[in-house]
Amino acid sequence: MLVANALQAVLTMALIIGVGVAAVRFGYISEDMEVRISKFVLHFCVPCLLFVSCLNYISREMVSDLGVVLLIPLFSISLCYGVAVLVGKLFRVPRENFGLFCIMFSMSNVIFIGMPLSMMIFGEEALPLIAAYFPFNTLLFWTLGAYGMAGDTGEKYKLLSMETLKKIFSPPLLGAIAGVTAALVGITPPTAIIDAMGHIGSVTTPFACILVGCTLCRMGKDVIKVPREGWLAMIGRYMVAPAIVFALGMLMGAPVFVSQVFMTVAVMPVMSQSMLIARVYKGNYQMAAQMIAVTTMLCFIYIPLLMAVIS
Repeated sequence: MLVANALQAVLTMALIIGVGVAAVRFGYISEDMEVRISKFVLHFCVPCLLFVSCLNYISREMVSDLGVVLLIPLFSISLCYGVAVLVGKLFRVPRENFGLFCIMFSMSNVIFIGMPLSMMIFGEEALPLIAAYFPFNTLLFWTLGAYGMAGDTGEKYKLLSMETLKKIFSPPLLGAIAGVTAALVGITPPTAIIDAMGHIGSVTTPFACILVGCTLCRMGKDVIKVPREGWLAMIGRYMVAPAIVFALGMLMGAPVFVSQVFMTVAVMPVMSQSMLIARVYKGNYQMAAQMIAVTTMLCFIYIPLLMAVIS
């Protein structure tokens, strides 16, 4: 069942991504418009989707039953980052690419690829677990990951600053927190508000896929020239990350469905923000952009194979 769902999801997303490619090719979406759509999706659609989903699917009983299992993303990403540091030193990844390599190895694109693809495979019941994965991924990226990236070029990065807190507490995270709080406290907003937020959130998946298509189209043929550290990072994404999640799930007694969702999110493409932070710290943003595109394309081949294993 999971394999069939994965194949269906991959085909659906590929078709919508094709629309994004065509939109750029025929001049319907400019680069500036792409940025504006990204901000709209990130600041409005995703928070609404996460709020409504958390409100519908999270309960005190669920949190009580899962308990410490919900911390699997925190432990798995941290352990994977540690493995990335060891692998980077063992294979002598250049200092100027080291922090970026560790991010590519251990952290996932939860929102634009992970959320829509996981929803198509597992249904909306997976959204609370994605909402649990997302804050830890964001927290570690803007602290551990950004600190490592700044070290690549000798820049200083303040872990404890208002700027860092603003990046961590992004609109999607605030939407998830608000939804979880409302669900646990027992607050039910008016039906009109929930319906409106549901409609706004429902366009997240198509917009996210179209934006992926835009990115792939702009990358062109250069996307296939993957450097050595890129291949190492993909080994981390597709082999080390799911293995760590699986082992933690076994040790902590996680339900099968929970482990399956967390494993799926763990192998999603490289975080899109890695290119942003590479630009900020004058790092290798070209490699970041390339690996975002490569892992996005490979994701559609790898996910059905992963589902065949974990089902």
